[in-house]
Amino acid sequence: MLSNILFNQTIDSELIKEILFDFHTYGPIDNSHLETLSYLKKYNTEQFKAYEGKLMFLMGLFYKTSEPNSFIEAIYNAYAQTIIEETGHNFTPVQADAYNSIKKYTNFSFSAPTSAGKSYLFQELIKETKGDIIIILPSRALLSEYLIKVKKLVSNETLVLQFIEIVNTKRTKNRIYIITPERGEEIFKNVDKLNLELILLDEAQISEEGIRGMKFDSLVRRIDKKLNNIKKVFTHPFVLNPDAQFKKHNITNNIDSENYNQKTVGKIYIENNKGLFTYFSPFDDRVKEKIVVGEIVKDIIVNGGTALIYISKAKIYDGTYIEEFSEYIELCPKITDTKSLSYINKLEQFFGIKDDNEKYSILIFLMKRGIVIHHGSIPLKARLIIEEFVNGHHAKICFSTSTLIQGINMPFDIVWVNNFSFTGNEDQKILNLKNLIGRAGRTTIENDFFDFGYVIIESKNKKLFIERLNKESSLSNISNLDLTTDVNNEDFIDIVDAIKNDTFDSELHLTNSQIERINNSNIDDDVKFILDNFLNEELNPLTAKEYYHLKDSVRKKIKKSFETIFKVHLRRQELTNGEKAVLSASIPVLLWMIQGKSFAEIISLRYAFLSEKDFRRKLRRQLVKKEISLSQYRKLLKEKGIRYSCIANAIPDISFKRGASLFKGNLLENDIDFDKIIYDTYDYIDKVLSLSVSNPVSSVFLLYFHKTNDIRAKVLSNYIKYGTNNETEIWLIKYGFSFDEIEELIEHIEKIDETEIIFKESINEFINNPDNLKLIERYL
Repeated sequence: MLSNILFNQTIDSELIKEILFDFHTYGPIDNSHLETLSYLKKYNTEQFKAYEGKLMFLMGLFYKTSEPNSFIEAIYNAYAQTIIEETGHNFTPVQADAYNSIKKYTNFSFSAPTSAGKSYLFQELIKETKGDIIIILPSRALLSEYLIKVKKLVSNETLVLQFIEIVNTKRTKNRIYIITPERGEEIFKNVDKLNLELILLDEAQISEEGIRGMKFDSLVRRIDKKLNNIKKVFTHPFVLNPDAQFKKHNITNNIDSENYNQKTVGKIYIENNKGLFTYFSPFDDRVKEKIVVGEIVKDIIVNGGTALIYISKAKIYDGTYIEEFSEYIELCPKITDTKSLSYINKLEQFFGIKDDNEKYSILIFLMKRGIVIHHGSIPLKARLIIEEFVNGHHAKICFSTSTLIQGINMPFDIVWVNNFSFTGNEDQKILNLKNLIGRAGRTTIENDFFDFGYVIIESKNKKLFIERLNKESSLSNISNLDLTTDVNNEDFIDIVDAIKNDTFDSELHLTNSQIERINNSNIDDDVKFILDNFLNEELNPLTAKEYYHLKDSVRKKIKKSFETIFKVHLRRQELTNGEKAVLSASIPVLLWMIQGKSFAEIISLRYAFLSEKDFRRKLRRQLVKKEISLSQYRKLLKEKGIRYSCIANAIPDISFKRGASLFKGNLLENDIDFDKIIYDTYDYIDKVLSLSVSNPVSSVFLLYFHKTNDIRAKVLSNYIKYGTNNETEIWLIKYGFSFDEIEELIEHIEKIDETEIIFKESINEFINNPDNLKLIERYL
C-alpha cells in the first residue's frame, strides 16, 4: 500500500527510480510525483540525499547541481553546458527555451508555474537589453518589488521609474519604466523620445478582469498597432493557452507561444479540521488522511521556517485573526537583530509613531516579533519595507490578503489558505488558487537539494480545493473589448467606447466624450466659487484647519461645488450618498497634501480629528483640576460619538449607495484603531484622490484656465494633479520622489529640469546617510 511506503523510515528504491525515469521521459510535470518525493524526503532525509543530485539533473535545475556521478547525470551536465554556450546563462531547460523564443520572435507568450524561474529569466533579459524597456504589471501591489529588484540589477546610468517621464536626459543611458495598464497612455505621449527595445507584460491574465482587463487589452492593441516591431513578451501562470493573447487581438507578426508545465518544488497537503491536522493527497487517496504527528506549524516556525497565512481583509480590519492564530503568534519572541529592527524603525518614522505612546499600531507590534501584515491598503512605501523585511529572512509569519496572489515573489515554507474566497470566473479562481499555493516551498540555490513546502486547507474547503487544483484554466480567445457593453453600468460606457475607439486625451487622461461634456456644462460659477474660497491673494490654498473653521454654509457650498465639478464628466446627473461622503472626506486630505504635509503628519492630523483629541484633552484637564468628577468625565466621553468619516472607496461607483463609517460608537467604549486610519488615509490618497478625483477635477480647472486665462485655475489644477504648484517640487515628482522625500531634498536643489538635477554643495552632508545616498545616487 503506497501510503505505508510514503511514511516508512526506509525509502522504496523501486518507487523513486520509477519517478526519476518518468522525469527523464516527460520532465517534472507530474504533481503526484512531486508530492511523493516530498514525503520521501520528509521521512527519510538522510537516505533521500543519495538520490537528490540525480533528481536535480533530471528536473533540469542545473544551477543546483554539483559534479555528475553517473552516466545519465553526465549527459544532463553536457546539456547544461550546451545551454550556457548557446545562451550565455546558467538557465534551466524551460528558461533556455523561453529565452531563445524571446530572442527569435517579435511576440512571445508563455505560461509557467510560479516557481519556474521567470524572475531570473527577466533579470537576465533586463541586464543585457541596451535600449529602453517597459514592464507592464497587473497592479500597483507588484510595483515595489520590481522597483527594488530592477534598481539593483542595472547601473546608475539607467533611469528606473514607475511612470513614464523623459527626465535626467543628460545622465541617462537607457530607461526602464515599470507601470500598470492605467499608466499606459503615457507611452504614446512620449513614444518619439523613447528608444524602445523590449516590452514585458507580466501576469497578463489581467486581460480577463472586467474594466481593468479592457484597459490592458486596449493597451496591447495600441502597442501592437503603433509599436508593431518592438519585442513583446507576455507571461502567465498556469494557463493552458497563452496564445490567446494573439488570437483575441489578431496579432500575427512573428509570433510564438508555449505552455511550460515543468515544476521545481514539491508540496505536501494538510487538512485542518478544528485544530486536528491530517495529511491528504489532492491527486488520489493514497495518504488516507493520516494524522500529522506533532505540531507541524509550530515546529516549522520555531525552527526558523516561515508561514504565509492567507486571510480576508475583514479579519485584518476587525482583528479576529490575532485570537484565531494566537498560539502561533505567541511562538514569536521580540526581535533583537539590529538589521531587522532598522526596517521597523523606518516604518515607525514613516507612520509617525516613534516614541508616541498615544498611537498604538498592531502592525508595528507584530513586526517587532517577526510577524508581518500585507494587503493593498498598506502604503506602497511601507509595503516595500515589509517586502524587504520578508525577503531578508527577518519574518516568521505573514498574514496576507490577495496582494500576494498578484505575483509578489515572497516564498514560504507553509501556505495556509484560511480564506477561500477568490474573485472572478471559475478559470480565474483556479488560477488564483494555484498562484497562491505556488508560494509554498522556497526555491533554494543549495546544490543537490530538493525543495518542498506545505499547503494547509480548511476542512470545509477541501473538496472544492481538490476540484480546482486538478482543473486547468484557460484564457478567453475573445477580448472583453469585443463583448457587448453592460448598458446598466453607465459610468463605464465612455471608458469602454474610448478604449474600443482609441479616443483618449493623453494630456488630460480623460475620454474625448468626457472632455466634451465638461466643455458643454454650466459649471463656471462652481469653479469660480472654489477658486474664490480655496486660494488667497498670494495663490496659496487654505489650510485644512481654516477649511474646518469656515462657516457651515460656505463649507457645504464648497462640498457641493466639488461634487458638481467631479460629476460633470459622468453621464449621470447625481452621485450616490456614499460617493458624496467619499468626496467630502477627501477634501481635507487633499488640503493636507497641498500644504506639503508628510504622510505621517496627515495620519496624525486625521487621527486627532477623528478621535476628538482636543475634546478629550480638554475633558482630561477638567478632570485633573477637579472641575468635573470621574463619573461626569465618563458620561461626557460616552455621550461624545466618534467622528463620522466615510470609508474610502474608489469613485465613480454607483453601487456605493451609503458611506459606511470608519469607526462607530463613542469615545468611552472604543479605542481608535490607529492602523485603520493608516490604511484608510492611504486609500484616500491612492484610490480616491490619485486614481478617482485627480484627472477629472484637475482637468476641469485646466479647461477653465484655457477658456478664461484665470491663472488661479491653472494653479489649483497643479495642486490637485501634483499636490503642489512649486515648479521644483513638480520636477522632483516627475523624477519619482515622494512628498516625504521631496521635503528632505528640496533645500539641496540648485537647479532641476528634464536634463538633470544639479545639487548644492550641502548635498554632501545629506548623503553621509547611506539611505539618502541610495535615494539620489542615480542623479549625482
